[in-house]
Amino acid sequence: MILPAQLVRRGKYSVADPLFVEERRPVLVARKLRRGAEAGDIVLVRAREKARSLRGEVTKVLGSPEDPRNVYDALFASIETSRTFSPKVEEEAVVLARKDAGGGREDLRDLPTVTIDGQDAKDFDDAVSVERTGDGYRVHVHIADVTHYVRPGSLPDREARRRGNSVYLPGTVAPMLPRALSEGVCSLRPDEEKVAVTVEMEVAASGEARSARAYRSLIRSDARLTYEGVDAFLRGEGEVRQSELVRAAYELSRRLKTRAAVRGKLELGGREPEYEMDEKGVPVSARVRRSTPARGLIEELMILANEQVAKMLRGRGAGQSRPGGVYRVHERPDLEDMEILGERLAAVGMDVEPTPENLGLIAQQAKSDAVGYLILRSLPRAFYSPAPLGHFGLALEDYAHFTSPIRRYSDVLVHRALLGDVEPPPHDLLSAAGEVSEREWRSTVCERTADQYTLMWLMRDRVGDTMEGVVVSTAAFGLFVELETGATGLVHVSKLPGWWELEPSGVVLSNDAIGASYRVGDRVLVELIDVLPLMQRAELRVVKRL
Repeated sequence: MILPAQLVRRGKYSVADPLFVEERRPVLVARKLRRGAEAGDIVLVRAREKARSLRGEVTKVLGSPEDPRNVYDALFASIETSRTFSPKVEEEAVVLARKDAGGGREDLRDLPTVTIDGQDAKDFDDAVSVERTGDGYRVHVHIADVTHYVRPGSLPDREARRRGNSVYLPGTVAPMLPRALSEGVCSLRPDEEKVAVTVEMEVAASGEARSARAYRSLIRSDARLTYEGVDAFLRGEGEVRQSELVRAAYELSRRLKTRAAVRGKLELGGREPEYEMDEKGVPVSARVRRSTPARGLIEELMILANEQVAKMLRGRGAGQSRPGGVYRVHERPDLEDMEILGERLAAVGMDVEPTPENLGLIAQQAKSDAVGYLILRSLPRAFYSPAPLGHFGLALEDYAHFTSPIRRYSDVLVHRALLGDVEPPPHDLLSAAGEVSEREWRSTVCERTADQYTLMWLMRDRVGDTMEGVVVSTAAFGLFVELETGATGLVHVSKLPGWWELEPSGVVLSNDAIGASYRVGDRVLVELIDVLPLMQRAELRVVKRL
């Protein structure tokens, strides 16, 4: 097995301590097998079991842990992916990318069309066309026709299935597909003829889809818009190309959002870090990113298209032996989950009885990221399945991932089922659904680890500073505090006065002797005592409550 690790000296021996993987045993590395690595370097080691211990050799020296790019490469290695592909996969991708558009496509090149993505996006999965009609909207959601190029069983297809999805770390990505496909021929770049799969929908003014059909198309995007630019336009602070299209799309997205709220879509808010990178790809700062009108616009249109495709798949699979693709499934939380959540909410001062139906209202009333985290922890994890079991979070009976085939293999499977390109046997579909579910979870953990590492790396010169934060979790050994920077640090109980115990609810740490307690949601001012980015560990001390 190949493990990412940090090389350290222990006496006269070199030992590689594994990083970011479940294997925690040190790997003994002979001097002649270090490949020039120095103590402290991040390396990849090939480890083997010998006499109930691990021995190994360095296969690649990634470099100093002081350079975040080396840490990101180690994180990619921890989930068996990378920024590059083997030469054979790259070569076949270049060949596949030469395929012409073929016939039988609807020509939509004259239809006003735009993409809306982040400023640093390089692959464009989706483009939209929206126009008002007499009593509603005509909507076209155009998605890159990846399956036109990536044929089942080809080397790029097999590698894409193995990777499962693209993995995005700060300033870099391990793509699911080689760049000749992902950033090249498949990407819906502006002013270029591109093959797509279009879902065309007639939508009522209320946001209800009256009809939908899917077909292969030929499109030409008129503009590559950004979330930032569209948000400014919607605030009246600038102009964008195809402004009428954008206004109509935003108007429809607001109606779709209202419709989603009425049906019970779960909105937990939350926030994500967003990084500024220097010219070398090293992070120099971070800020908190929340949803914006432009992001919401695209989200609502993609959900609409995904729902309609899922309905088509279920309709085609009903009463037939042929499989209907893979669906995105999010199951309802059970009674036990709600009882535990109720105890935790009561412990933090919320006198409510949670049910699957009122979770969104509770989150809205609390207006607290910490409460949102508690609710999120009470929900089952979403996964992929050949059976259309519904999506609780979106309050939809039919839902599939269709809109990102450049970066999710689940969407590739859905495209093939929708277009009838290939009909995999049900047992293979079940296996593929399980594989992409597992890969997605490992990728999510990898991305979260990268965020914690990066946020702490950016705080490495702030030891001794005081910062505001919110208690987001409690344990018998201390408080986890989410700082204003977005990083989460630990106040160990040894840094608190007297004897503290975790209450049965699991969200309150209390000291009966002095009549004090800390609970999830409490705001505190803390001092940063120490930070160890590679371990994602920040040690804090409470200065005072806020």
